[in-house]
Amino acid sequence: MLVRIRTPDRELEAEVPYREGMTLLDALLWIKEHEAPDLEFQYSCRNAQCGTCAVLINGRAGLACEYRLEPGEEVTVEPLRHLPVLRDLVVDWREVTERLRPLSPRSNLDWFRRLDREESERLHELRSCIECLCCVAECPVIRAGSTRNPGPTVLRKAAEEAEKWDRVPELEDVYACTTCHRCAEVCPRDIDIPKKAVETLRARLRERGLGPLKEHREVGRRAVRTGRSVEKKEASFLEEHAGEYGSGDVKALFFTGCLVDYRLPETGRALISLAEELGFRLVVPEDQVCCGSPLLRTGQRDRADRLAFRNLEAFQRVDPDVIVTVCAGCGATLKNDYPELLGERFEWEVMDVTEFLVREVRAHERGFKHSEEVVVTYHDPCHLRRGQGVHREPRRLLKAVDGIEFREMREPDRCCGAGGGVRAGLPELARLMADVKARMVEEVGADLLTTVCPFCEYNLREGLERCEVDAEVLNLTVLLARSL
Repeated sequence: MLVRIRTPDRELEAEVPYREGMTLLDALLWIKEHEAPDLEFQYSCRNAQCGTCAVLINGRAGLACEYRLEPGEEVTVEPLRHLPVLRDLVVDWREVTERLRPLSPRSNLDWFRRLDREESERLHELRSCIECLCCVAECPVIRAGSTRNPGPTVLRKAAEEAEKWDRVPELEDVYACTTCHRCAEVCPRDIDIPKKAVETLRARLRERGLGPLKEHREVGRRAVRTGRSVEKKEASFLEEHAGEYGSGDVKALFFTGCLVDYRLPETGRALISLAEELGFRLVVPEDQVCCGSPLLRTGQRDRADRLAFRNLEAFQRVDPDVIVTVCAGCGATLKNDYPELLGERFEWEVMDVTEFLVREVRAHERGFKHSEEVVVTYHDPCHLRRGQGVHREPRRLLKAVDGIEFREMREPDRCCGAGGGVRAGLPELARLMADVKARMVEEVGADLLTTVCPFCEYNLREGLERCEVDAEVLNLTVLLARSL
C-alpha cells in the first residue's frame, strides 16, 4: 500500500504494510514511527469527534481517522486548502476561528427554554459541527479566489446564534454562497449547511427586514406578480406550446421552469421532439409558474409558498404519472422542498429529464447519431448531482450517441457560480467561478459543453465567451433531440 504525502515543503512516499481495518491515520502513524520521524500532522480522539486530523485525501477533504484503506491502495495526502501551512500536514486554523469568536455562545437560559422542539432539533444538528474545516477546504467560492464568503463553518455558526445576534452579519457575506451542497457532501457529521444554516440565516434576515439583497427582492416580487422570476421579452414557450404531445403508457407533466419558458424555448421544443420520437405522453400545462427556487435559496419562503400552491393546482388538474424537469434547480425544489411546503398534497414522483429518459424510456438503448464528430464534455449542476443524486444518467445518454467523443473535465461537479442567488445578487462572483470552469473546458479540448440547468448554461456560456474558449453550450435535452 503506497502513501504519498505532498506538502509545500516536501514530498515523500512510503510503502505501508496493510492490516485489516486500517485507517489513513494508522498509516500516517506508521510512517512517522518507521520512515519519517519528523513528519508533523494532528490528531487527538481517533474517533471522528475532534476534527483535528482533517487533510486532503486524493484531493478531497476528509478525516484521516475515518478513511478506511484497502489492500494495494495508493493514497495521496495533502494539507487542507485555503489555510496557512505551519508544517507538513498541520495548518493554521486561526483565520477561521477568529471569525467564529465574535459568534461564540452566551449564557441565556431563558432564551433556550423558549425554543420549540423543531428549533431545538435544528440547533442540535448545527451544534454537532466539530470544526474540522473540511467544508472550508472544499468551498468552491473560496477555491475560486473570493474573499467575500467567510466559509461554511462561519455561516453555520451565524445561523446557530441567529436568535441572539448582537451584531448582524455582513449581508454580502451571507449571500456569497451558491448553496452548492459541496460542504454538506464532505461534512463528517452530515450537517446540511446550505439548507439548515444558509437558507435559515437568509430567512431570518428577511424576517427582520434586513435581507435579501435588492436584486433578490426584485426577483421575488416579479415571481409573485407574474409567475416568472425573469422578465418577459417575447412570446413564451408556454404560450406557443402548452398542450399534449406524443403517446404512450407513461403520462409525464413537463415542468418548464422560468428560463425555458422565457429564454430557452429550444430546450422545451427538444423535449417535445423526444416525446414524439421515443414514445411517451407529454403534457405541458399553461398555468404552471416559477417553482420558487430562487426565492427559497435567498430566504423568501413566504413568497415561494404562494408559488407552490399555484403549481399544486396545475399538477392536480393534470394528475401525471411523473413530473419531468429540464432544470436542475426546479427538479431539486420539487423533489426536496415541495413535500415540505405542500405536505401530503404533493404526491407525484419528480424526475430530471435524464433520469426519465434512462429509467422510464430506456432512451440510451434506442440509439442516437450526431450529425458530425464532436468532442463533448459535461458539467454536473450542483442541484442535480448533489441535490438529486443524479450523475450517471447524463453520461449514459451521452455515451449512447454515435459521433460523440465524451471527455470528462477535471472537476465536472465543481460549482459554476450560478446558483443560490449569487448570479443575481453578486454577479462578479458568478463570473469568477464561471471562468474557472471555462478553463477546464478549454483543457479538455471540447467542442461542446452540455449540462441540464439553464442557469448553469447561461453562466457557463458567458464564462466561455469571456475566456475566449470556442465551445458551444447546450442543454443535454437539445443535444439528444439534434441527434435523433
